[in-house]
Amino acid sequence: MAGKTFIVMSDTHGDRGIIESIKNRYLGHVDAIFHNGDSELKSSDEIWQGIHVVAGNCDYDAGYPDKNIITIGPYTVAQTHGHLYHINFTWDKLDYFAQEAQADICLYGHLHRATAWKSSGIVFINPGSLVQPRGEINEKLYARVQLSDDLIKVEFFNRDHQIYPLLTKEFNR
Repeated sequence: MAGKTFIVMSDTHGDRGIIESIKNRYLGHVDAIFHNGDSELKSSDEIWQGIHVVAGNCDYDAGYPDKNIITIGPYTVAQTHGHLYHINFTWDKLDYFAQEAQADICLYGHLHRATAWKSSGIVFINPGSLVQPRGEINEKLYARVQLSDDLIKVEFFNRDHQIYPLLTKEFNR
């Protein structure tokens, strides 16, 4: 398999400009772009053309789906915001969602904390927030995920599209 690459962003809270910046930079150059919710934009906004997007707890437009299951090459990607799975309190429901989807990768947002980790054979990725980061890493970030036959590489980038190398991780498939 030739490598596949996708971009993940989340929790942009009304900042349409940063979504547009990322879309303009990557659309047509990567295999997919994801937004994990809390954009606070209308689901009918033309910005979503070419982007897989889900509803967050601050998205009041009923036009957004709560979850997506997408195939990229041999990988299955499960996408949600996370609030409906109560991720503030437990990972169990998000883990069950990803397992039911037979996902290799589970994308989520909600916590505004950039991270990537593996559990039950599934790589979980939160790209952080491009507007309101929380936690120890106080950087406004999004993620780039590179896939090969046997490796998932997750890198994080700031609003100026510069890599934030401290969070880079690689996972064997």
